[in-house]
Amino acid sequence: MTSLTKQVAKHTIIQVAGRFLSLLLGIFVISLILRYLGPEQYGYYSISIAYLQMFGIVVDFGLYLITLKYMGEIDAELSLSESERKNKSDFILQNIFTLRFFSAIFFYGLACLVSLFFSYPLAVKIGVAILSLSLFFSTLIQLLAAIYQKNFDTSKIIIGELIGRVICLGLIIIFAVLNLGFYYILSAFIFSSAANFLFLLFKTRRYFKLKFSFDFSLWKNILIQAWPVGLGIILNTIYFKADTLILSAYRSATEVGLYGACYRVFEVLITFPPLFLGLVFAQVSRAWTEGNTERFKYLLQKSFDFLIAISLPTVLFVLFLGPRIMKLVGGQEFVESGKILRVIIVATGILFMAELFKQTIVNLNQQKNILKFYLFTAIFSLTGYFIFIPRYSYWGAAGVTVATEFLMFILLVHVIRRASGFSPNLRFFSKALLAGLGMVAILAIFYHLNLFILTGLAWLIYLICLYYLKGFDRQVWRSLFNKKEQ
Repeated sequence: MTSLTKQVAKHTIIQVAGRFLSLLLGIFVISLILRYLGPEQYGYYSISIAYLQMFGIVVDFGLYLITLKYMGEIDAELSLSESERKNKSDFILQNIFTLRFFSAIFFYGLACLVSLFFSYPLAVKIGVAILSLSLFFSTLIQLLAAIYQKNFDTSKIIIGELIGRVICLGLIIIFAVLNLGFYYILSAFIFSSAANFLFLLFKTRRYFKLKFSFDFSLWKNILIQAWPVGLGIILNTIYFKADTLILSAYRSATEVGLYGACYRVFEVLITFPPLFLGLVFAQVSRAWTEGNTERFKYLLQKSFDFLIAISLPTVLFVLFLGPRIMKLVGGQEFVESGKILRVIIVATGILFMAELFKQTIVNLNQQKNILKFYLFTAIFSLTGYFIFIPRYSYWGAAGVTVATEFLMFILLVHVIRRASGFSPNLRFFSKALLAGLGMVAILAIFYHLNLFILTGLAWLIYLICLYYLKGFDRQVWRSLFNKKEQ
């Protein structure tokens, strides 16, 4: 087993374990918020966050992916000494951080100002102002996370996230017990993301010296590389978040809250692929830069298989137990969200795999070629939302979301196949599907068990089935835990 494979596998295990704990804390946070706010006020929260994320994606503008690309290219420069490589890396990271810091201040400030001219309820406008501070820190966290991923030190990302989750949970409990209301609940997210950011910022001293750097010629070069990615992400976000905003224009805040509740579960789940892909993305970039096509395709296929292994059982589990999940999380008022979640979870599974190819587009320098497809997909989704949301409310929004994600996935595969000759092999998918059906059989037999016990049992059965179907490379699995081979 190669050193890289061991590193990726070990740090993926760390992330999975940490992500599971963070997920549990996140579920408690979501549960408390849903139960305290109820569908209507949660609808106000959903509108505020969807609105801000439109501006947030302009702040990102593809800088996260460009950062990983730069670091992969620096690693591939074998002519550089270790100190030269570090100095070059520091210089680029300092400038990207500076660019992101000040652009975040500008665009989130603009978001707050522009919201005043919309006919949103006052609660939404104040919510935008409060949550803009939280998203400001989250924007900087994402960039720092790229540094840890590149250096295979993902435990820091997990620790920072857990610190933030614990603080958020504690404050929400206090604010709810004291019945301080909607705005205090939202303010908990500021303290959460600020604590996460400060922890990661303090720990980054091990890897690079963080300071503001204003090399405008480098900024110009970064933006030239980033704009196709950024524009693509903006178009991607239009169809990703426009549904909530369009729904809020035609339907009540309560309906937005029901849709937003299951969408929140969706957003929690889709944070996993970028974490995993951040571990291998620099290596994928290096393989392509060095012209090592065989290794490039190998890394893509293994990443694709891994994402299938995670996403497929998740989709099947939620399809079977969606209403029970949302009843547990949000109470009886949000049972309807569980039915919507059964549709949205299909989009989640598709997006897991699509995220791999979205990041690969940057490696292949196909950012400009993909723009027409992002534009087509954005037009497709907006047309669908305006047709189906007024008629079918959140069902129309959910259905169009699934169709859009599937269309985007097909287009991404098409572009990558033309640019690199890589097409995903679905051999592993058939094994994962058989294992997933075995899991569903157990869910049907033991349906009335406690949901937490049922979750553990379902995943155990899935992994056992996958192992005996030879879904795992047993030699790789043994090698991972064989100290003599390490």
